[in-house]
Amino acid sequence: QGAGCTTFAQIATPTGTSFSDTGLVASTSYSYQVRAADAAGNLSAYSAVASATTSNTPPGLGQWSAVMNWPIVAVHAHLLPTGDVLAWSDYLNNGGAQIWRPATNTFTSTSFSLVNLFCAGHAYMADGRLLITGGIVGSQDDLGPRESTIFSPLTETWSQGGLMAMGRYYPTTTTLPDGRLLVQGGTTTCGSCIADIPEIYDPVSNSWTQLASTARMAFKYYPHTFVLPDGRVLVAGQDDKAISSQVLDLTTQAWTTVDSTVLDGHSSAMYLPGKIIKAGTATVDNEGLPSAATTYVLDMTQPSPAWQATSPMAFPRSYLNLTILPDGQVLATGGGTTTDLRNFSTAVYEAEMWSPTTKTWTTMSRAQIPRLYHSTALLLPDARVLVAGGGRNGCVHPCPVPSPGDESNAEIFSPPYLFNGPRPAISSAPTTIQYSTSFSVATPDAARIASVSLIALGSVTHSFNENQRFVPLTFEPGSGSLNVHSPSSAYTAPPGPYMLFLVDNNGVPSVAAMMSVLAR
Repeated sequence: QGAGCTTFAQIATPTGTSFSDTGLVASTSYSYQVRAADAAGNLSAYSAVASATTSNTPPGLGQWSAVMNWPIVAVHAHLLPTGDVLAWSDYLNNGGAQIWRPATNTFTSTSFSLVNLFCAGHAYMADGRLLITGGIVGSQDDLGPRESTIFSPLTETWSQGGLMAMGRYYPTTTTLPDGRLLVQGGTTTCGSCIADIPEIYDPVSNSWTQLASTARMAFKYYPHTFVLPDGRVLVAGQDDKAISSQVLDLTTQAWTTVDSTVLDGHSSAMYLPGKIIKAGTATVDNEGLPSAATTYVLDMTQPSPAWQATSPMAFPRSYLNLTILPDGQVLATGGGTTTDLRNFSTAVYEAEMWSPTTKTWTTMSRAQIPRLYHSTALLLPDARVLVAGGGRNGCVHPCPVPSPGDESNAEIFSPPYLFNGPRPAISSAPTTIQYSTSFSVATPDAARIASVSLIALGSVTHSFNENQRFVPLTFEPGSGSLNVHSPSSAYTAPPGPYMLFLVDNNGVPSVAAMMSVLAR
């Protein structure tokens, strides 16, 4: 039913579970009803009416959804292997944890009582469970608990992990190639003390081992940590201030300075194995200063790696999020033109897209909601990007009422590639793969597939996605299928849950197939 109509007209009889209505008029409201038919042709009753208004944004700039109300401010957000999204805010009485189900746009509360997970670290284990490290003790910032917590997506239940040697508030958790997990940084139960010795979690024994004193390094808030293709661990910055880049050799348990240049940058991502992008301004210890639009790249596959400046963003940003897309581009969302946590007049609403080929940014369409500190962004299996949260900056525990600027809502960005033609389809794919093998992906679009990639499920907070990883795969097209080569090494793709995307020769991605890369 289009604008001005009072009756419905049948427009299609889809044979699948989805349908695209094309040729609509911009800035026009449309209403839809559906009903099901069985094999005998018997029809169900009509569904409730669903309405939507088309955008007037040019498809080349991407498109934002309507704002969706959420029961919490999504300070922490995680794409689950089920395709749902787990999120939580700050304190236990502010909505607890919620599971958002995109298929129905509904929420399920899954409140926990083991530890306060505000400002914790998190990453996925090889078996798809989420390991959460630290959080906050009581009402005092900088007091980090020793507890670790586990969320099981298949049962949607919580359990206690092992106790760390040091409490941690604002730590980073990283999945290692052997299936263990590394935690670094954060502040301890003494408040101003930094948890300066990394620890490794063994999921088999549910226990932690502290590294040697040679691995001591005083990363305070959310060190931006990446596993390199040679198995070493890179720290390419942190949340609160600019630092030089360091590499940890887990065999010798010693650090080496990669580049002594002290670079700013509030968000970073590994856009290809061993290649890092870093953009914007680190902030927490320097509120009220102008943000930067600077962008740097670091290629750790080179003999003498060093940060290189590339074209800046169109807008200076602090508190931005960087999200890797199925075509290898990187999306910047949110942020502000100053480092002030609470000055919402500085918010940047436009998204920007970074090309790893040209190393330049392209400005996208505008969101409706300011997303500053405590905002999050996640790639969804349908290749759109969920952008949520922001706020919870000035509350006092237990934060009984919302603070100004709390964004208990979300928007979804559809990148331009979703307007470039029909999407390739994955008919079937394995749910598990092993290293250095080949596997078959059934697709009716095999002849037009240009690239295949794995993207690790996102686990994001404080402008850094601790689990995000892009792994391109080689393949050969066949008749109705692709022969895809799995990653050769766990250094390139640590074990755990991933999304498999196909991208066609028009740059259009498929809906992802969920699969796990098994530990050796």
